[in-house]
Formats: sequence, C-alpha cells, structure tokens
Amino acid sequence: MRAKLANMSEYNVVFVGFPIWWYTCPTIINTFIEAYDFSGKTVIPFATSGGSSIKKACDDLSGTYSNINWKAGKLLNGMTKKELEEWVKEDVSK
Repeated sequence: MRAKLANMSEYNVVFVGFPIWWYTCPTIINTFIEAYDFSGKTVIPFATSGGSSIKKACDDLSGTYSNINWKAGKLLNGMTKKELEEWVKEDVSK
C-alpha cells in the first residue's frame, strides 16, 4: 500500500473498488480499511469479476467491519460510462 492519505478525515463517502478473488475481496482491501478510521463515513464497495457476484464480498466486509456504514455493493462488469456516472450520483445522494 502507498503512503496513507493525509486527508481521509475530509471524506464522508468512500468508494472502495477491487476485483473479486475466490468470491470475495482481496486481503489488501482489509489492510486498507484497517489503516483508516471510517467512523461516520459511508463506504460503497464496487468490483469486477470474471463470473462471481459481489454479494459474498459485501457480506464478508460488513460482517468483519460492522462499525462501518456500508451501502450496497455493485458489480461494474459491462457498465457504460453513463451508467457508472448515474450509479455514482445516485449512491452519493442517498
């Protein structure tokens, strides 16, 4: 992982993206989450996958880090730029 973000406290909503590995997120995502204080933040996971859904990854993350305000995750395979922009705007405004 690169050096820590000095201004993480300035973010209210954080999108966390990763590839699905064996039905869940790679361990480096846990390392990232544990490196910061996500208290009071909304975290929205997104992923790509060759065939798995994002459900187990989201369940694993919310189960392990139950103190975080998780929003529903989204698998981005095949999304157009317009669909992606609409999803981001929709999730941030909720």
